[in-house]
Amino acid sequence: MVSNRGPSTPDLAALGAEGMGTFIYGADRPSLLRVAFALARHLDPHPYWVDIREPSSTGTAEVPGLGRIAGDHLFIVSSPDARPQDAEANMALWTVVRSDEPASVVSGFVDFLRLPPAIQEAVSRSRSPEGRPVFVVANTDRVRPYYPTQAAEVRPIVNAFVRAGVVPIFASLGPPGAGRWAFDFVFEVRPGASGNPEAGVLACERAPPTSPVASGVQIPFPHVPGLLTEPGPGEGRSASAGAAGG
Repeated sequence: MVSNRGPSTPDLAALGAEGMGTFIYGADRPSLLRVAFALARHLDPHPYWVDIREPSSTGTAEVPGLGRIAGDHLFIVSSPDARPQDAEANMALWTVVRSDEPASVVSGFVDFLRLPPAIQEAVSRSRSPEGRPVFVVANTDRVRPYYPTQAAEVRPIVNAFVRAGVVPIFASLGPPGAGRWAFDFVFEVRPGASGNPEAGVLACERAPPTSPVASGVQIPFPHVPGLLTEPGPGEGRSASAGAAGG
């Protein structure tokens, strides 16, 4: 894939390394989703997209680049259906593990089974010829009240995706909480003034010490691969009728 990185721009492919999870946030939802889509496409030409909606939401206008997300890669989930499944996980656990399983294996099963059913289905179904499939969970701010707020409690959720063999990217509107430190990479999306996309930056708040992406670096939008050339929110064709959870 052709990159438009500047000479001093870190290689964002590092976000797709094994075991990594990414959290991005910002004050402008269209810009946030557009950045999430560009990062996902940079890592995987055919990413998966879970779009969390309010129950009253209609249409598909919020999903960026619909024409480039396959119908079976797009999952539209109502916020009440995106709550963690604690009781269901505890009940289902006894049907999928043996009594002699190591504690670490049991913990991994429980973490996965606590994910909302639509997300479990999407993760289980995901495949990519490029390696680990990339999975964007968009608009997680809409389910924030249902989930833990501390990093130690959020990390098992990230691990559920990582152990399933996918690269998770969570996108959340508004000021972030302490839970963001559960992720390996944390970025703030700062759109340009007066809607000028070329003036925006992607600011890194956290990155692994050995990563080519360093904490504190600010990557101009024109240097984020595909960001200014991908379709914006609502552009492209309509979502396939086969999209799950619609």
